[in-house]
Amino acid sequence: MDISVDMIKERFISQSCAVLRESGKKYTPLAGVRLFDGACLPNYLTIGRCGELAGSLGAAFQPLPEENKLVMCVADDMFLILDELCLPKILNLAIAAFDYYRNYENQLMNAVYRGADMQELLDLTEPYFKNPAFIANWHGEVFAFTKAYANDYFRSAWSHIVKKRRLPLSSVQTLRNSPNYYTVTHKNTTAIFEFPDNDFKCIIGKVDSPLDYHLYLQIMQYKTPVTDTTCVLATTLLSALESINPPQEATSLSELFCDLLDKKTVDPEKLNWVLVTLGWEKCDHFLLLSFWNSEGSLTAEVLCGELKTSLVRGQMFIWNERPLMLICESDFAEVKVQIEQLVNELSFICGVSMPFSRWDMLSVQFKQTETSIRYCDQNSRISLCIDHIWEYLFDQLEDMVNISQLFHPAVITLADYDRKKNAQLLLTLYVYLSNERSLSLSADKLFVHRNTLLYRLHRINELVDVDLTNEEVRAHIMLSYRMMKNADNLA
Repeated sequence: MDISVDMIKERFISQSCAVLRESGKKYTPLAGVRLFDGACLPNYLTIGRCGELAGSLGAAFQPLPEENKLVMCVADDMFLILDELCLPKILNLAIAAFDYYRNYENQLMNAVYRGADMQELLDLTEPYFKNPAFIANWHGEVFAFTKAYANDYFRSAWSHIVKKRRLPLSSVQTLRNSPNYYTVTHKNTTAIFEFPDNDFKCIIGKVDSPLDYHLYLQIMQYKTPVTDTTCVLATTLLSALESINPPQEATSLSELFCDLLDKKTVDPEKLNWVLVTLGWEKCDHFLLLSFWNSEGSLTAEVLCGELKTSLVRGQMFIWNERPLMLICESDFAEVKVQIEQLVNELSFICGVSMPFSRWDMLSVQFKQTETSIRYCDQNSRISLCIDHIWEYLFDQLEDMVNISQLFHPAVITLADYDRKKNAQLLLTLYVYLSNERSLSLSADKLFVHRNTLLYRLHRINELVDVDLTNEEVRAHIMLSYRMMKNADNLA
């Protein structure tokens, strides 16, 4: 843990030592504390008289006459002028502050080494946070909480946490829907949030777990203000939590998605928690992305890890040895650009489902991604199901019936003739119908002379008796051609 000037300043204030003036970078990490002996060392908090230390800050800083005898603390270009005359007192307070923060970090690390659980770690932090705090997973299951209770707004929720060891989803949704909430400050994995409409302020930090448990630490302001220093202490606790195993009853967020793909029944409230946890409450439609390593050089775990590191949106997970991603449809354009930068380097193909809103149909979306990959164009490694919708529909029909039984008789007759005579009558008829029976457009598409096209159409008319003026007949022939080609490709 890096101890900054700002953290030392907070300890001064907690010991009734007022700061009269300050300037510079508050978050400069410090290596230690020393008395001024004519020089200031980099990254050290140097303590001395204002009049003596002023020269180390250059000509730009001019102390007021009444400040000359006051105690001043300098670290690089940062300074504090304290309402204090006693140098030994401030030196001892600064040393004690270092010991205070180092002791906090050492207690946590020692607890981790001896196998402490989450509750033991949180108990160690209570004298430092001096506010209610709890640790919960992605669906509100509480694994540890402090003895302190929360303010009036959160009191009912806190009672729920203590009695049922669960965080009410309604409390989280109320805060998230607050129109005026904002982030006060953000440090690494922790952030301070303020909800003025609810007179509520808290720190939320996420445990960076490779197993995708989505564990969260929340510290609520009650008797003591939550500050940047509290964020640093929270981040240190999060690092300790990363080093211990989650409780046996903990489940990863990815397990829920895997259950949906396995067509298992999932608790609707857990689905709502998913939306809250991933910030998808206002997302109406989603996409499922499937990644296939075309060269087989990467395992699913390695490919998933590379993608998770590189892609800033979405939720990565593995199901049946296949790396998958769920994402808001509105975020896909941004992610697509990032995927395009990775496809050649990692040699994979990305299949994208149709947009969906029903989670119980996730297995259907996976089939769509498989279709997208199967019919992926050689010139593109990102394949959208919407571009292969006919192939997808034919694949689904194949599972239900023998689609050859649905072919129009004329298509079967012409296909047989083409095989025997090495002709192209079936393709000619399909192109002719696809171009609204335009002779000029069809001839151009087929790269043949108009007279050649007329000869082929005459030969088709001799072989099959079909009314091409009938709209339904034309549609049946074109659909049969697409189904037959799809079956040939699969074969």
